[in-house]
Amino acid sequence: MHLSNARRWEKLCHQQADILQGLSQTFPERAEAHQQLVNYWRMLAERIHRGESLNLK
Repeated sequence: MHLSNARRWEKLCHQQADILQGLSQTFPERAEAHQQLVNYWRMLAERIHRGESLNLK
């Protein structure tokens, strides 16, 4: 799936991941859950970068 604004979406995914990593410093008890979400956002950014489908079914 080609996104006309794929670079912007990729950047937003990285920003989301960065925000979640920062939350782990404030809420260390949630670090594991945050890391799972960080991994998801980074994986999504990589799929966008490669031009792959975003359908995660």
